[in-house]
Amino acid sequence: MESNSVFLPLAAYFNRVGLRKAVILCQLPLTIIVILIAGLAAVFSPPLLQSPAFIAILLLHALILLFCMITPWKSLPWGTFVLVPVMDCLAVALTREVGGPVLSVVGLLMAFPVIWLATSASKTRAGLAVLASFVGTVGAPFVLGHQIEGADMIRMTVHPFIMTGLAVTSHVVAKGLIRSRNVQDEANRELARMHKETQDHEKLLQTVLETVDVGVWAVDTKGADILTNRRLLADRSSFRDASDGQNPFTLGPETAKNGQSPAEVASGGGIFTNKLIRLSRNGEESVLSVAARPLHDDQDHLKGSVLVFTDVTPLVNARKHQDRFVATISHELRTPLTSILGYLELLGDEPGVPYFSVIERNAQRLLSLVNDLLMAASDDVELRRSPINVSELVQATALNAQPAAAAKGINIDIHTDPDVMAYLDPAQFSKALNQILSNAVKFSPDHTCVSIGLAQNAGDLTLSVRDQGIGMTEQEQHMAFAKFFRADHVMETAIQGAGLGLPITKAIIEAHGGTIKLSSQPDKGTTVILTVPCQGNRRN
Repeated sequence: MESNSVFLPLAAYFNRVGLRKAVILCQLPLTIIVILIAGLAAVFSPPLLQSPAFIAILLLHALILLFCMITPWKSLPWGTFVLVPVMDCLAVALTREVGGPVLSVVGLLMAFPVIWLATSASKTRAGLAVLASFVGTVGAPFVLGHQIEGADMIRMTVHPFIMTGLAVTSHVVAKGLIRSRNVQDEANRELARMHKETQDHEKLLQTVLETVDVGVWAVDTKGADILTNRRLLADRSSFRDASDGQNPFTLGPETAKNGQSPAEVASGGGIFTNKLIRLSRNGEESVLSVAARPLHDDQDHLKGSVLVFTDVTPLVNARKHQDRFVATISHELRTPLTSILGYLELLGDEPGVPYFSVIERNAQRLLSLVNDLLMAASDDVELRRSPINVSELVQATALNAQPAAAAKGINIDIHTDPDVMAYLDPAQFSKALNQILSNAVKFSPDHTCVSIGLAQNAGDLTLSVRDQGIGMTEQEQHMAFAKFFRADHVMETAIQGAGLGLPITKAIIEAHGGTIKLSSQPDKGTTVILTVPCQGNRRN
């Protein structure tokens, strides 16, 4: 009948049928038993039905049922229906007294209204159940004018205490059940809320996955799909690996060119970004950029990986066209420049011809820039290796940079192991070192220091150049090796450059099988570290 009733299924049913029917249904068990008592009395104790008092009690029960049926409970304040079980307690007590020893057991019927009241969460109703049982049991004899004897006091006292125990027990049990039910209801509501949130997040994730123009693929450690989007499924069906005809969107015994496929590397917990794979679709080559991150559970155990495939074919093609254009223009520029420099060399010996040295210097600078453009546009660096003394090469390069450093009051400090020998291309390696040292001097403020360190360890030579210059942000460091990149604050200054020094240096060092690393902080300087194997080409 109410949300704080222990009989939740009945309460739900009573809410559906309405308050009036609910009150009638609660009253029916007692009414039916009273009718049964009247029938038994007619069969086994006819004189009882001839008693006006007994007939009056039966009419009282009938009136209580009629009261339940005709009262507009919805129009009355909530809880008014407690009058019914209170009247039942009084009616049962009167029935017990009128029936005498024959109907003494009828007192047990008081359990119906007592439980009706006590099973509510309200302590007031539980107290009302106790009070009604006491008033009914003790007051009934006085209402009927019965003579009270000493033995009757036992009967009149014990029965209310029994009903009190029943009321207290019912109330405590009901309250515990109500509390448990409320906890369960709250848990169910929280579960429903979380389920709805999960559904909303799933819809959001699915919408995002279907909106982005990249293929998203989540796999477990065995290669089974956890999640895919429509773009990935389309790519999976249309692309084949250009090298061996295998599908890079599957896991298994197949491997892609130069080792494992990206999916196989990722499923083992590998992390990578911008890994390029070349694929074939309808006979045309396409290039995808792949990134992967591992997927862990709450205990940090590897569950799989998430891969993202981005079609960068237009970017790669644009880069090819750009390199081809730069190479073509550079070739076209270098031919007349070479001719100009040749004739300048012939005219340079003529007496009385001024400014040829200035023309020659600028032409040489322009030729150097054109050569840098050609090298930047080329995919390969041609090496002519020979045994060289790297220590002497470092000293010579530093000497070449000395005039520019001296003009700014910069001190070049050299720390090298003696006679470090390596199998390198002296011209290319000198070019790489010159690019780094030139940058260090160029981007350092006046009256600072540039440090050069050279050491040999375990078959590798390590060369470091450290300056106290303007430095770079973390984002600028990520872009430092990109062709034609120049930082914003450099573009605002008068420092010359084409953004090719570090890309060319990186290409030369990697062609030698080495690595180049960069660490920098704004306004605190930059350190460039080259590591190159002394013998052979480790990277190849």
